[in-house]
Amino acid sequence: MSGNWVQQIPSQSAYWLNKVLFEVHHNDGQLKRYLASPGEYLSTVPMPENLREAVRSNDIGAMYLAGANPYLLRAHCLGLRISEQEFLASLKAVAGGQKNG
Repeated sequence: MSGNWVQQIPSQSAYWLNKVLFEVHHNDGQLKRYLASPGEYLSTVPMPENLREAVRSNDIGAMYLAGANPYLLRAHCLGLRISEQEFLASLKAVAGGQKNG
């Protein structure tokens, strides 16, 4: 499989991560709820704690490596006003270990 997708078959954790990224930015009221308390928002999502921490701390590289859809990840950064420079730097920091297809 070529392209920039990290996992050929996304994990269950990747599913939940992508679901969170989608819902926060596409469902009414979810962004406000998330911003009020990211920890509380994520507390009921069945994903590993290290992945919850990556979302809370906006660790773009870690989310990408965990299987975040690149489009949902970019929308997340736009919604949280994370700069293009920070977004790209985070991806470049993890790109060294990835094969380009």
